[in-house]
Amino acid sequence: MAIYSIQDAGDQACYLFMQRGSYQLARAEDQPLLPSGEVVLYRGIQQSTAFRFLHLDHSRLDEEKGRVWQSYVGAQVRMLSDSVLSFNTIHDRAARSETTHIRDRSWVSDEVAEAAKLDVAGDGLGRELWRAAHQSFTLARWVAERKFGPHFVMGRTPIGNVRFTTFFAGEHEVRVIAPDLVEFFDAQGCQVERHGPSA
Repeated sequence: MAIYSIQDAGDQACYLFMQRGSYQLARAEDQPLLPSGEVVLYRGIQQSTAFRFLHLDHSRLDEEKGRVWQSYVGAQVRMLSDSVLSFNTIHDRAARSETTHIRDRSWVSDEVAEAAKLDVAGDGLGRELWRAAHQSFTLARWVAERKFGPHFVMGRTPIGNVRFTTFFAGEHEVRVIAPDLVEFFDAQGCQVERHGPSA
């Protein structure tokens, strides 16, 4: 990943993030934690009063759930091991007029997960991890607050825990790799509910 400090066309201070063929431009005021190695994540939830997100306590995972977690990590490692595969898997669920030329809607990441023996179609931890990994966050407060708000949450996570989609539709979209590395610190009009894995 490469990060540059730049000015946008309106002379606002911004960060340019580049990762495996994807790039993002985010205003510096929306990312005050970047100098300490973290990004701020925003998630709009419209009128909902609760935002639910998976929480894993690795010290309490039994042997079977530990195997599921290792399969999940294996899928993430495979997707990040090759720049073309990384680009295609992070955009495989995009569904916008701006993205039809990049193999969107291919769901190719599911094939990677299946090869890693991660059960994304069942009703257990594999599916919950996969669902959490495909929830979109944004690096821009206005997107969560005005486009997908008015209720929204704010969290923080290490910069290495995010995957960037390319800045096509202006939504500054990212996804997290390890849900347990996201710490939510603010909620506007709603509350955050962290839930553990199902049996």
